Amino acid sequence: MSRDIISIDTLPLGLGCSRLGSVNGASGREAKVLLQRAFDLGIRFFDTSNVYGQGDSEKLIGEALGRHNDCVICSKAGKYFPWPRRMLVPLKGVLRGVTRRSQKARRGIASARAKPMPSRWDEPFLLSSIHGSLRRLKRDRIDVFMLHSPPADILALGEALDVLEKAQVAGKIGIIGASVDDVPAAEAALPDPRIRALQLPLLPGNHDFDGVVRRAAENDVAVIAREILGGAATISATTDPAAFVRSRVIEMIRSPEIALPLVGTTRPANLFALAEAAREGMSQQ
Repeated sequence: MSRDIISIDTLPLGLGCSRLGSVNGASGREAKVLLQRAFDLGIRFFDTSNVYGQGDSEKLIGEALGRHNDCVICSKAGKYFPWPRRMLVPLKGVLRGVTRRSQKARRGIASARAKPMPSRWDEPFLLSSIHGSLRRLKRDRIDVFMLHSPPADILALGEALDVLEKAQVAGKIGIIGASVDDVPAAEAALPDPRIRALQLPLLPGNHDFDGVVRRAAENDVAVIAREILGGAATISATTDPAAFVRSRVIEMIRSPEIALPLVGTTRPANLFALAEAAREGMSQQ
C-alpha cells in the first residue's frame, strides 16, 4: 500500500494546497498557474481540505485539474469556520490587497490561521462536507478522503469513520484516511482497518511519530508526511536554506516507510527545485 496511492511513473511528492485561495496565499490565475506548473513537473498528488481558502482551494483545484483523471486528490472534513469568520468571506478580495501591502496584516492573518477551528463529526455534517467537496473539485469521486484533525476519542469511537465507510461504499470516496496532529490520535487511528492512509506532521528533528510511522508501514498503511520543512522560520534559520530543503525532501523520498511527502509553496519557481530534489531522491532509492 505504501506508494500505491500514486502512479508509479510520477514523482512521489505531493503539493499541499492549504494556502490556495486564502487571503495571504495564491488565488485566481496565480493559483491555477501554480497547479499547472506542478502537474507539468510530474506532481500528481494534491492535498486540500474543505476549509482551505474557505473552500476556494478545492474550487481552484477543480478548475485547474478537474479534467485530469491521472491526478490523486486528497481532501478532508471535520473542521468548520465559526460565524464571525464566515462573515469575512465576501471581503477576501479587499483583505488580500491589504495583506499584500502590510506585513503587520500578514502577521495578523497568520495568527488567526494558527488558532484552533471548531469541529463536527456527525453524519449530516460529514456527508454535507463530502458532497460540497465533490462539487467544488468537479469530481464524482475523491481519491483519498480524511478526517481533518480528529482527536483520539473520535477515532476510537469509530462513528465518524462509519460515515466515511458509507460514502466509500456509495462510490463517493476512495481511500479512507485521517490527518492527525498528535501521537495519541495517530495511535488511535492505526487499529481501525478502514484507515489506509495516515497524514502526520513530521517536522525536522522531531521523532515523536517514529513508532507510529514504523507500525503504519508494518500494517500497510500509507504515511503521508506533512510539515517536513518546518515552515519558513525553520528554513531561514539554516545556514544554507536551499541545501536544507533539498536534503530534507531527499530524506523523505528515500524512506521506505513514507508513501510521499507534502510540500507547500505558492511560488512556481520553487516547484522546480522541489521536483528536482524528489527526482534525485528517487534515483538514490
